Amino acid sequence: MKKILLAILISLLLHLTFLFNYKSSDKNHSEEEKKVEKTDMKFVKLTEIKEQKVLIEKPKDTPLPEKKVEKIIEKPKEVKTPKTIDKPKNNPEKIVKKEIKEAKEFQNKVLKEQVVENKPTIQDKTLENFLNQKEPVNKEILTQLEKLYGKEYQNFTTVQKAYLEKNLNNFQVITQRVLNRMGYPKLAEKLRIGGVNIVEFMFHPDGSISGLKITSSSGYTILDDYSLELIEIAYKDYPKPTEKTKIKFQIFYRMY
Repeated sequence: MKKILLAILISLLLHLTFLFNYKSSDKNHSEEEKKVEKTDMKFVKLTEIKEQKVLIEKPKDTPLPEKKVEKIIEKPKEVKTPKTIDKPKNNPEKIVKKEIKEAKEFQNKVLKEQVVENKPTIQDKTLENFLNQKEPVNKEILTQLEKLYGKEYQNFTTVQKAYLEKNLNNFQVITQRVLNRMGYPKLAEKLRIGGVNIVEFMFHPDGSISGLKITSSSGYTILDDYSLELIEIAYKDYPKPTEKTKIKFQIFYRMY
């Protein structure tokens, strides 16, 4: 029973404190509203500003003085007529005939000298000069050519030497390209065979070849026969010589 009574007393005290706080908050709120309602109102009179009109007097137009225009009379210029000088007339037909005769005589003299003395023609000289005007020869290419041809290389003309020195690598590159396109010999690929052989043929200015053969065998007839087939296809892409030239180079067969 004592616990119940204590609980009732505590609840009554809580209610009383709540009511007291509620009333005090209402009073404060009402006082604030009254203060807000009292405000000062001031009235201001607006005065109209009259626009003042300002009159600006325009300047009177004053007549400009007339300018006197003086007429300029040009005097006629004297036209000078050029003096004509009479030149002696020459017949153009006679001059042309003389030049033709002189050219023919000079041409006949040059031809006679070349026939009698067996001198090379102007075209041959220019060709040899052109081929001789090349970059210094690579020593590696020279050693390869000397190994391939031996003493025979010294008997070649300057045109043939220049052609071989310039195109030895081209022959090998073009042939290797055809070999890659055709593929490695199937039987040699199965047997895992490789080697190097040397081909030889005469290359003519018209682009044809003759006397194709193997001068140094790889040791396998499969590879040697395949090299001859390669040259029959690849020679059409070789640079053509200006003189009949013997061609020799190596063909490599390698298994990777």
